Amino acid sequence: MNGRTGRGWLIPAGIVFGLILGWILAKLLWLTGSLGYPLSSGGAAVFFSTEPGEFSFFGGALGFVLGFILAAKMTGQDRRKTLDALAFPGCLLIAAVRFATLFWGEAGLGDYARLGLDTVEDGSLLAFFPLSVRDQWGGWWMGVGTLEALAALITGCYAFRSRAKYANRPGLLFERCSVILCSVQLVLELFHSVSTITYFVHTEQVYCAVYILIRVIIACRTLAAEQGAGAWGRTVAAVLWIALNGITQYMMDKLQWLDLLPKGIGDWLGEHLVPVGYGLIILSAAGLCVTALKAGLKAAFVGMTSRKA
Repeated sequence: MNGRTGRGWLIPAGIVFGLILGWILAKLLWLTGSLGYPLSSGGAAVFFSTEPGEFSFFGGALGFVLGFILAAKMTGQDRRKTLDALAFPGCLLIAAVRFATLFWGEAGLGDYARLGLDTVEDGSLLAFFPLSVRDQWGGWWMGVGTLEALAALITGCYAFRSRAKYANRPGLLFERCSVILCSVQLVLELFHSVSTITYFVHTEQVYCAVYILIRVIIACRTLAAEQGAGAWGRTVAAVLWIALNGITQYMMDKLQWLDLLPKGIGDWLGEHLVPVGYGLIILSAAGLCVTALKAGLKAAFVGMTSRKA
């Protein structure tokens, strides 16, 4: 199928392939994060379960994107331009799905206690929808899905405004939007009351961090042709940011290390562990995001130069 004839088939084919691959990868990555335990109890039926907590959001998004890549290949369209065209509507779709999780049980909700806040009562500044969601017993839960939807909408606005700016660098717009969304999720995933956790790490965070790291490695491979071994310093920086994020989560989960510190320091950290810990997590996510965005942008310029030459 040539490019002109296949263009009309790109969107319907992408949606069909995306939904199929999205379901498969959402289930597979959820099972991977669960270490396969659901299979031993539920068998193959878990693949057909529609329970909101039995899907990986990252896996679903990845499968949907792969569906459009497959459709682009079959219809003779440019893969990178297809991904850039998907960036804006993809952000809107993510925002809609994230907001919808507020109505899917506890899938899009979180506990304010994770932020060290007291129980939210009626009449407080936080007790309103959609920032908070009231349960059937009258208690208020954090609307994590609202924050995730807002992040996707802001990223979508960025994608819309940047279409012309990155038009001559195919693939870069999608890369930047996906890196931003994954970086934000490194923080917001922690607030979910229902999430797949392996040991002390949320598996959705692992998938997001690995994706960003792969992006940085790909960019460094391109940059190394021009800058030599020094280009790999960005990969080292990305690994350090990820390590800081993981170590901070471990230290917030396992508090025994506080006993090893002098009493005054240990007591102070124990009282301020939540703001210090989340401050470091936000810092590490922002540092990783900036590292990836800068590496990708420089690699795009190097790639354009080499293609022109």
